[in-house]
Amino acid sequence: MMVVPADLRQTALTICVGAVGAAFAWAINMPLGLLAGPALAVAFASVMGMKTAIAMPLRNVIFVLVGIAVGSMVTPTSIAAIARWPLAFAILACLTAATPFVGQRLLTRHMGFSRTEGFLSAAPGHLSLVVSLADTLNIALTRPALLASFRVLAISLFVPLAARLSGLELGPGLPVGRAVSSWPMIGIELVAAIAIAPLLAKARLPAPVLLAAMITAAALHLGGIVDGNLPPWISQSVLVLMGCLIGTRFVGIRWPELRRNLIAGVIVVTLTTGLAAMAALPAAWISGLPLLDILVGFAPGGLETMVIVGVAMGADPSFVATAHVVRLVLLALVITTYAAHIARSGPTESNGQDRPPRAD
Repeated sequence: MMVVPADLRQTALTICVGAVGAAFAWAINMPLGLLAGPALAVAFASVMGMKTAIAMPLRNVIFVLVGIAVGSMVTPTSIAAIARWPLAFAILACLTAATPFVGQRLLTRHMGFSRTEGFLSAAPGHLSLVVSLADTLNIALTRPALLASFRVLAISLFVPLAARLSGLELGPGLPVGRAVSSWPMIGIELVAAIAIAPLLAKARLPAPVLLAAMITAAALHLGGIVDGNLPPWISQSVLVLMGCLIGTRFVGIRWPELRRNLIAGVIVVTLTTGLAAMAALPAAWISGLPLLDILVGFAPGGLETMVIVGVAMGADPSFVATAHVVRLVLLALVITTYAAHIARSGPTESNGQDRPPRAD
């Protein structure tokens, strides 16, 4: 009898849980429910003790397909707006630098966090870098990882809900209506993306597989070589898988631990989204870019998630993706500089929360 590897069993079980969440979200017409439903269902299963996982090869497939779906929506209008982007990015740089320090002050004063723990917990992204630096500096890992996971899940749920409440038409999945590319053309996009991804990874860019697929699809569509997008059943299925991937962030986190840090999580989500919204208003006014594009581009969610949410809401995918890449690069500089300062200042005490979390 053939033995199925443990990671494949966990992946299959995770997808089944996510599919149930997607079906329920579809039934109640939840905004962007094919993403939010699986994320909630898998996160709940993870907190309750289920070992959820998405195998790495499938993750890369997901990111390639998301990149192709999003990149094909880049238009000549997006390219024409590039000249106005630097104005918005200057404000984004100030926002990225200020957010961890403001969060540090709140968390240390009201929630009993250490200064460094509060700084890393309020960082709006770059979980892998946060975890690696925390481990290197002997800083507690649990709270920064937990609050980052809570932030990504909360924003994935509340941004689509807020969009619908504001009157924006937002269905349970990605918008459908464009022509479907032929399979040979999709094959060209896949091969080109796979060829470019190692180069972006070597350049240490975040989410290199996703960005390679986006760049490839955008270039081929703008050049008139490829027309149309992925078949709807593929793009909507990828949305479900992305939701499952978000939910797996909660593996190893138990309900009592989540409950103890719930208020801190709400503070971090409210703070980071509030600062992003406050920065988006002048950025939109100064640059002349649509406020929706700025809001989604500045939102402190995960790169892959916010690109999908932006497409579903009608935001310019090229700006949203570029804004999140710039934010992550700036955040890497801010966090690394802060870590270097802490290292020069001497050893940092840990509060004993030393269970190493899993970083996505």
